[in-house]
Amino acid sequence: MTPPALKIFAGSEALAHIRANGLQPSDIEMLLAASGGPKWLALASMDRYLLTHWFNERTEPLHVLGTSAGAWRMACFAQQNPLEAHARFQEAYLSQQYSAKPTAQEVATECRHVLDVILGDNGIAEIINNPNVRYHTLVARFKGLAGIDQKYVQMLGIAGAMTANLVSPAAMRPWIERVMFHHPEKPPIDHFPHLPARHVALTAENLKPAILASGAIPLVIAGVRNIPGAPKGTYRDGGVTDYQFDLPVMPEKGFVLYPHYFAQAPKGGWFDKKLRWRVASREYYKRTIIIAPSWEFAATLPGGRIPDLDDFYEYPDYSIRRKRWDEAMEKCERLGEELAEVHDGQKWAEVAEPLPW
Repeated sequence: MTPPALKIFAGSEALAHIRANGLQPSDIEMLLAASGGPKWLALASMDRYLLTHWFNERTEPLHVLGTSAGAWRMACFAQQNPLEAHARFQEAYLSQQYSAKPTAQEVATECRHVLDVILGDNGIAEIINNPNVRYHTLVARFKGLAGIDQKYVQMLGIAGAMTANLVSPAAMRPWIERVMFHHPEKPPIDHFPHLPARHVALTAENLKPAILASGAIPLVIAGVRNIPGAPKGTYRDGGVTDYQFDLPVMPEKGFVLYPHYFAQAPKGGWFDKKLRWRVASREYYKRTIIIAPSWEFAATLPGGRIPDLDDFYEYPDYSIRRKRWDEAMEKCERLGEELAEVHDGQKWAEVAEPLPW
């Protein structure tokens, strides 16, 4: 028998609810979307299932929060025709092409093109004015040397932030400020441990630069300067502070759905990736349901893993990279199919497991 491709984990309160009641779309109050560059491609079939069968006729508010590539995904969810926006994003992302050694400005230009495709003619207004799907993203404001785009100067500032993070995320305050750009209504999180967050309401003027900034990987993509309505400075990838989320996302009534690309404990910030001792708080995940590809399934994909940023360097030839990504996405259709089987057959209680950390 072929083992399941999809793993489902739930925090203590979410698991108790699932075992007693199953799970319905109306139970979900918030959707999380992590950073991770091309990793999001593995989740595309699950996104389409959710958009088609879960959130297509939503009348109650659904908060969506993403950083980096996750922020771009959620910008699709918050538009009037999210499936079309998602399809535009997928094709534009897969079609990225660069020179042999692209500069940070060259990559930023291509990113602006992808974002223009995502938003189309009316996406900004649709996201800002959407009363049901309420869009939020987190961005890092880099200060001092880390805020300068000149590569080697920026590296010195980032080295300082990374060193400080070894002590505590709170120690990064001289270098990095967390900024939450939120739907004009009240944001879904008002307490940010370790590193306080400045709150900025989204407007027609700042939504696009905020989304662009949330994907501006340090040293790889040029930062975004002086976002309207926010403090002056250089804004970069929201994954620096919130890579896979270690935040108190705990709605009082509903639950959080987190389509993730790893069946393991999430990391808080980008600098925590290789710190084995630092993982997200189980307490913060008590009302969260994680759906993710199993490690066994990921091993069947090209290269034995889901797509990631290394593919841009390992396969600089567009035709080779595109072929591998297309093959991976075709195989990942199975994830959406298994999610449909679990939900349509109400097998949530059978397959849901406690958090794996």
